[in-house]
Amino acid sequence: MASYKERVAADLDRWIASGHVGADKRGAILESIPDARRLDAASALAWVGAVLLGTALIAFVAANWDALPRLARFAIVLGVYAGSAGVGAWFTRGGRPNVANGLLTFAALAFAAAIGLTGQIFDIAGDTRTALYGAGVAAAALAVAGRASGPAIVAVLFLGWADFMVDGLFSRGVGSGFDVPWLLVAAPAAAALAVLWRSAPLAHAAAIGMVACLVWLAGRIDAGALELLGFSAGLAVLTLGARQLRERGGGQGGAFYGWFAWGLLGFFISVGIDGADKWALAMKVAHRLAWLTLAGSLIGVGRHDRHALVTAAGVVGMIGAIFALLRDLGLDLMTAAGVFLAAAVLALGVALVLRRRVR
Repeated sequence: MASYKERVAADLDRWIASGHVGADKRGAILESIPDARRLDAASALAWVGAVLLGTALIAFVAANWDALPRLARFAIVLGVYAGSAGVGAWFTRGGRPNVANGLLTFAALAFAAAIGLTGQIFDIAGDTRTALYGAGVAAAALAVAGRASGPAIVAVLFLGWADFMVDGLFSRGVGSGFDVPWLLVAAPAAAALAVLWRSAPLAHAAAIGMVACLVWLAGRIDAGALELLGFSAGLAVLTLGARQLRERGGGQGGAFYGWFAWGLLGFFISVGIDGADKWALAMKVAHRLAWLTLAGSLIGVGRHDRHALVTAAGVVGMIGAIFALLRDLGLDLMTAAGVFLAAAVLALGVALVLRRRVR
């Protein structure tokens, strides 16, 4: 795959040939773009050697785990965490953010493993949900301290995992009362850090976490049609905001844009699922048609913005809407074929009209 600088060079050649850019400016523009960092053979072999050494160490400790005294096992657990966190901090101060990010991510996972292994070593019974919250908070602390996106992603993962372990989340009348998910704070905070640190992977995790938080809230309050429409409308606003961020050059906006579009579609679809509210056939058909319209809009906008995740949401949504509509109407195969044919003719006709207007 060509690097960003190589793509710009190719574009400059076309723009110079078209007269949009002067040939004398080509060199200055390319010099302003830093070269992509490439992994040389020595670095690649060093990474492979480090991974193999770590694997050998883990296998050796695992083979002799039961034979080790409890204090020795505890020291190993703490040593792995402290060592990875310390070396990660050293690389952070040394200006090696990628290496530091990987080590701090490993430290966050090692801390989570240390919680479970410590309980196993000393036969301490504990609450799994509390342990996950603790691991998530520790990962968040590592992320902020090292300005690393990897531990932040781990934090969102563990906190979300713990949130969804609540009793009776999707069962009516079950549970110990309403509480607040930690994702309600963690996911927006991760989104802000993703924009601040310009981290696309963290933006993906934060966006998924925000949608998951709304799913948690919908399940906890046993959301009806109006609540689900409200969540869908809120995600529509977030989708438009993410699209604007992407257009202004924010690379993280693309991640928010795609996942918010999926969430918007998902909550809108949930409005028409049979539940406590009894929908008449006419209302169901109207919902399916609106579903089709929304899916078609996502396909059109996704194609216009060249965003595969948004386009995929629209395609999946349209397929689902068609099947739901045919099921609700109880149509046989011949009638279904006629419906598909009519829709295809209509779509082709609109496409031809639009193409003629463009010409």
